[in-house]
Amino acid sequence: MSELTATEIAEILLGIRRKLLRIVLIVVTVWAISFAFVSDWIIEKVKHDLLPKGAQLIYQYPLEPLMLKLRISLYLGVAVAMPYIVHTIYTTLKERTDLLDNVQINRSRALKYLVVGAILFTIGVAYGYMIMLPLFMKFLYNLAVQQGALAYYTITDFVGFVVLMLVVFGFVFEMPLIMCILVANGIVKYETLKYYRRHFYVAFFIIGAAITPPDVFTQLMVAVPMVVFFEISLVVIRILYRDRIEGGSDGSVHKADRER
Repeated sequence: MSELTATEIAEILLGIRRKLLRIVLIVVTVWAISFAFVSDWIIEKVKHDLLPKGAQLIYQYPLEPLMLKLRISLYLGVAVAMPYIVHTIYTTLKERTDLLDNVQINRSRALKYLVVGAILFTIGVAYGYMIMLPLFMKFLYNLAVQQGALAYYTITDFVGFVVLMLVVFGFVFEMPLIMCILVANGIVKYETLKYYRRHFYVAFFIIGAAITPPDVFTQLMVAVPMVVFFEISLVVIRILYRDRIEGGSDGSVHKADRER
């Protein structure tokens, strides 16, 4: 796999200029619609379902409600545009570089990936919203009460934390699909994933520490599901590509890996 040159990067940027404008248009359109019709409903829904009984929400500055609505609307805009963003990146790299020469994804397969990805992401969000977050928020509230503290959350921090955790759970549930795509297209070998599993575990805990508040419980809440789904992904890959792995085309680790 050759490295990208400055000329190739310039050609790529010129080639996706129009597509970038489309992406911006999609984000802005969904952003505006969400701001007008959806964001208030999401805020009220989160408050009603996940705010522990006895806890209170507060505003710290006058523009906080407006900024919260803008943030939620932007998140929704980026989420809706994400499939087109991924498609743009794939087609651009495929047409203008040799980085994805081994990757062959036709429209039928891309549609399957899109449907499966959407289903997995939805299941992850539902799992986080209906199971994990209610238990987690109640646990934190009870812990604060036991320590003699009053639970007053800012609306931005509370809703922002919930949205962040839901996105994390959504992407965690995408892990089997992502790893299957990588192995199926020869980008990463099954044995390589298995060999470096400990390194992935460390990376998961680093990610958990980076995107959550500085407490161990929250970090574990993010990192542990990622570890579990990594192992599930290995099992799924082993089942789906058993013949390839046992046949030897994906059954060995690079020599450099063995020497480490």
